Amino acid sequence: MKLHIQAKATLTIALLVVLVLTASSYFFYDAASRALDAEMGERLVAIAKTSAAQLNAQYVSALQPGSENTRIYPILQKKLQLMRDASEAQEIYVFDLSGRSLVDSREAVPIGSRYRSLDADRIHIEQVKQGKAAASVAFHGQNDAFYKSAYAPVRDDQENVVAILAVDASVLFLETLEQMRRNMVLIGVVGIIFAVVLSILFARSIVIPIKKLSSAAQQIKVGDFGAQVETHSKDEVGALAETFNEMSIAIKERDHRLSRLAEELRQMSAGLAHEVRNPLNGMRIFLGLLKRQIAEDPKAEQLIQQVDGEVQSLNQLVTEFLDFARPTPLQRGAVNLSGVVDSVTALLFAELQENAVEIQTIDLDKLPTIEADVEQLKWVFTNLIKNAVQAMPKGEKLVIEGAAVPSENVVHIKVCDTGIGMSPDVAERAFDPFFTTKDTGTGLGLAIVKRLIENHRGTIECQTEEGRGTTFVISLPIKVEEKNEPDTHRR
Repeated sequence: MKLHIQAKATLTIALLVVLVLTASSYFFYDAASRALDAEMGERLVAIAKTSAAQLNAQYVSALQPGSENTRIYPILQKKLQLMRDASEAQEIYVFDLSGRSLVDSREAVPIGSRYRSLDADRIHIEQVKQGKAAASVAFHGQNDAFYKSAYAPVRDDQENVVAILAVDASVLFLETLEQMRRNMVLIGVVGIIFAVVLSILFARSIVIPIKKLSSAAQQIKVGDFGAQVETHSKDEVGALAETFNEMSIAIKERDHRLSRLAEELRQMSAGLAHEVRNPLNGMRIFLGLLKRQIAEDPKAEQLIQQVDGEVQSLNQLVTEFLDFARPTPLQRGAVNLSGVVDSVTALLFAELQENAVEIQTIDLDKLPTIEADVEQLKWVFTNLIKNAVQAMPKGEKLVIEGAAVPSENVVHIKVCDTGIGMSPDVAERAFDPFFTTKDTGTGLGLAIVKRLIENHRGTIECQTEEGRGTTFVISLPIKVEEKNEPDTHRR
């Protein structure tokens, strides 16, 4: 709960006096206790790690009830006893991931025994199962003495945690009362000075952020969107600064989106007008010729076919424009990327064969199933493969390679051709709407590809070298985290 500024001012001065005079001994004791506890924990963790590293995980994991009579068990038990005697530990023992004993420095503990004391350290043991050593809090043990435990993972050759080693040791806290009494007077003096300094700092903590807010507001006024106010305060002034920062970022992002949208609209409008005008002019010319010759020239049918081709070109342009501009919901489902590529390859078989292009897939069958719109991904790979075929007029090998990074919740797919490549200037504009270096085409293909990949909350990158080919690297999330905003732009 946040305190109001007036309440903070009153409580700060009043509590400083009371706390310095009545609770100094508690603070000293608490600080000493925490320091000793932390030091003891670090020491025990170091012992546990060292001991665990000296155990053969293969031998330990092979122990079963009744293995006490084997040659391995006495050797392991003797090693634990030696490590116990060489350290400050009371006991050292190893148990499996279910909490049952595998080997214990105490000879009276058989394999398979359950350590009931582990129930109190469930959180720490779960950390060890994940591969991180941990120490417990101090607890009452035998003879009403304090004990502390540390746990370390026992790993096999593949770094898998196969068992857990525990170290128990007694905790001896130093006597601090005399030192605390000697420091009481010093604490009182320091506390008064501290109170005065704190009052000054408190006033500055209000005035300085307000000045920063005023300065940042002036920056936004003159068009410097995104100006930030640095503050560490958690009161109303800090909340105001955080809100101001969020507002400033939102204004900057909105300005960027509007600028980008305006530019895209400008490019689309100019490109659309240009592309529509060409087929319409062609239609007018062909129809004029047709009007004069249809009665006497058998080539009229050929002219009609040309008109039909221009209409088809116009229809393709309009279709791709709508694909780029019209938002529709994603239809997510479980998608096998290897199956998607196989489906697209089968669909384009005739075109690939005609252009003597061979497709080689690498590790696509090893990719996990992802959440995606299968039809949109088919569109993406169809466009990329067609572009690659057009970039390899002499026909070569097209490589599509997959790799998964489950720890980052992502898969990577590379589409690599050995074609003519692109210059840096062309590559930089490869995803721009209506940009193309071909004699035919609308220049919307890669723009739509990029939009579809971004709709899946993925990324696409163009890596190219002129004369040596082009690689498109696609990154897609394996599992999509749900957000409030709707998914859009489906083909």
